[in-house]
Amino acid sequence: MKLNRIVLSLCFVLALGLVSARGEHLVILTMNDTHSHVDTDFDGKGGMLRQKVLFDSVLCAEKNVMRVHAGDAVQGTLYFSEFKGVVEYEMLNKMNFDVVIAGNHEYDNGMDDLAHYYKNVKASRLCSNYDFAGTVLEGVFEPYIIREFGGRKIGFIGLNLDPNGMIVDTNSKGVGFTSIVDAANAVAGMLKREKGVDFVVAVTHIGYDMSSAELVGDVQMVQNSTDIDLVIGGHTHTKIEAKNNTKVAWLVPNKDGKLIPITQTGNHGKAVGIIDIDLETLKVVDYRLLPIDKRYDSRINYPEIESFLAPYKHVVDSLMNREVAVSAKAMSRGLGALSNWTSDAARDITAKLSGMKVDCAIMNKGGIRRSMPKGSVSEGVINSMYPFDNRLMVIELTGVQLLRSLEIMAMRGGDATSSDLIVEFTKDGKIKSAKIKGKDVKPKKKYKVVTLDYLANGGDYMAPFKEGKRLFADDVKVSERYLDFIENLTLEGKMIDADDELRMKQVSE
Repeated sequence: MKLNRIVLSLCFVLALGLVSARGEHLVILTMNDTHSHVDTDFDGKGGMLRQKVLFDSVLCAEKNVMRVHAGDAVQGTLYFSEFKGVVEYEMLNKMNFDVVIAGNHEYDNGMDDLAHYYKNVKASRLCSNYDFAGTVLEGVFEPYIIREFGGRKIGFIGLNLDPNGMIVDTNSKGVGFTSIVDAANAVAGMLKREKGVDFVVAVTHIGYDMSSAELVGDVQMVQNSTDIDLVIGGHTHTKIEAKNNTKVAWLVPNKDGKLIPITQTGNHGKAVGIIDIDLETLKVVDYRLLPIDKRYDSRINYPEIESFLAPYKHVVDSLMNREVAVSAKAMSRGLGALSNWTSDAARDITAKLSGMKVDCAIMNKGGIRRSMPKGSVSEGVINSMYPFDNRLMVIELTGVQLLRSLEIMAMRGGDATSSDLIVEFTKDGKIKSAKIKGKDVKPKKKYKVVTLDYLANGGDYMAPFKEGKRLFADDVKVSERYLDFIENLTLEGKMIDADDELRMKQVSE
């Protein structure tokens, strides 16, 4: 089989040629971190109806097909903020996924909500390294499944990240965690030696390469295992391609030196991964990403699905069309103007609410889920920019605790800080300089820091924040506070604006 030309037969297959050849093949269609992007993203790419066109085309052209989602199907647009997963989980069914795993964001509304919605997902729900005994999720997941194609047994396992430091404690209470490497070796080894499985696919939500954070990602898992043959990953939104990719290796040697393919499609459903496995040789003979864009639109013909989506889409579109402010310029996600504005606004909002004189604000750049457009800014844009159910807090930290926190932030390339806090760090994450209002952070001094309850509870690995004394906790969702803030800006005749200067930046040693 070749994936190098377009085949026009009974099916429409855009940018993909699937040609019959000697022996059977298994084609796996993969996605990860779609984050509630039911519609197209703000750049016009993605969209679940377009993805279904591709899925159905491949299904029509190929005998053996599996559809796999590697987690974080939810959280990131108004579809989740407004409807708590009703839309996304039902769309997994309508797209006929065969295998899914839950990412960390599936736990955002707690295990009761996850159990309520996830148990109705028709795909095999995999998790090989969490113990759910005694929780509401007991019985919802399977540790593995085995499917047979062309006389070959293909095993699928699911591996999830350590919830400690990534999932709020109350949202994963009672869940037991087995280390990723231990679970990978135990379950994959059992499948091959006891169940007669020929090829093991690890569907993971642990991230591509986590070595810099001293965590286990796909690379580390593969390097310490022997029985995994293919990884379908998620979590870090890494775009991995087999060809013309010098930054991200898609073939990584395992413990025995065998090269194992690691795949991941980026995020927001802007690409679908196509993995072609020769069942005779048990080799991945091709892997590529197909972009999801307007070229699929003329083939969309799903009236039943569109009818299902219509009432939810109406609410989302209404919010996206209600203008509340004007932005002076476009601001991208990541460190820069948007993270600066986010932190400065959090500081000003919380200082007013609490009546306290605060020293600085620290936010996580990962909590900003979309870019700010230039010009008109709608209620929906702000709600989807800050979709999480977080609250603003003031915590008191010693200088030692603050510096430890800054080192954690530096290890991931820096995070969002208000203009009061300027930090320089080295390549290995060591703090070279940290100044609040122009003065060095002093180890024994106490500082009042504005942040989110998620971070104050140790989320995003901010363990030192848990040690801080809580001085103020808001009871209103942060997106609502931002909406009030920018509406007041508008009343004052002001626009949303911020400088682009990095406030946490890497410098030479």
